[in-house]
Amino acid sequence: MAIVIYEQVLETQEVYAKQWRDAELTRTDIAATVSDYPNAEAILVYREALRQWPATNEAGEYINGFPATRPEL
Repeated sequence: MAIVIYEQVLETQEVYAKQWRDAELTRTDIAATVSDYPNAEAILVYREALRQWPATNEAGEYINGFPATRPEL
């Protein structure tokens, strides 16, 4: 009889939110490099909001709704 033990890694909401943010930055990379990309200015503003999310105060607490609210395009 064989006993198999699986290690389960549970992601926190913070980790999941940061992975989503990183994927969004990757997905919108082309808008940052192609000057005539449709809606490029809005995408660049969106990318800046992504880079500033999450933000913390001096106590290390999240101050911009992280992870409950996400930047929107």
